[in-house]
Amino acid sequence: MPVRGRPLSVWLLGVLLGQLSVRGFVGGGALVVDHSGRIVGTSTTPLDTIPVSDFLVPGLVLILAFGLLPASVCYGLYAGRRWAWLAAIAVSLALLLWIVVEVLLGFLRPTVFLNLGTAIGIGGVAMYPAVRRDLRGARK
Repeated sequence: MPVRGRPLSVWLLGVLLGQLSVRGFVGGGALVVDHSGRIVGTSTTPLDTIPVSDFLVPGLVLILAFGLLPASVCYGLYAGRRWAWLAAIAVSLALLLWIVVEVLLGFLRPTVFLNLGTAIGIGGVAMYPAVRRDLRGARK
């Protein structure tokens, strides 16, 4: 069912990427503002096993990988860029990797399940034939 000339699945993919982007900017921004993790209600204890003593670096990674990158992919989807399909898959895989690292470090927060659903949703919707067809016909 097309909406404004684009498959509904393309718009759904944009919504999934958009909400991830907002959460990446907000969560990452909170960790950059307060490196201790108090704003998001977490402790630095799980970081003891890696060479990072506070949440500055993880916050910057969240802003870049799950704030800026998904926002860029949303633009690519909206503009009909061919690279957006592969970039959406990359975001999905990066988020799955982030979840694995979080769990291995001991961060078992409810957001893990939200992120897992988002990663599966992005990857699943990106695989819809209508999304691939829509972006394959793109000019750039």
